[in-house]
Amino acid sequence: MSDQIAKLTAPLVESERRRVAEQESMSETVKQIKEQVMNLARRPTTSAPDDTNDESDEDDYVDLTP
Repeated sequence: MSDQIAKLTAPLVESERRRVAEQESMSETVKQIKEQVMNLARRPTTSAPDDTNDESDEDDYVDLTP
């Protein structure tokens, strides 16, 4: 009887071990992603180049096609 219990519980123990390892791995991945996002948030932003040319602004837009 105890052999049967051992045979049945072994896969459950292994499954739980894998689940815990996967959860730990995902937690580490989430931590790394959060750190990367925070690093991106700290970077100075670049502004768009000034549109200071003397040309008309008409060429800055595309007309609707019929």
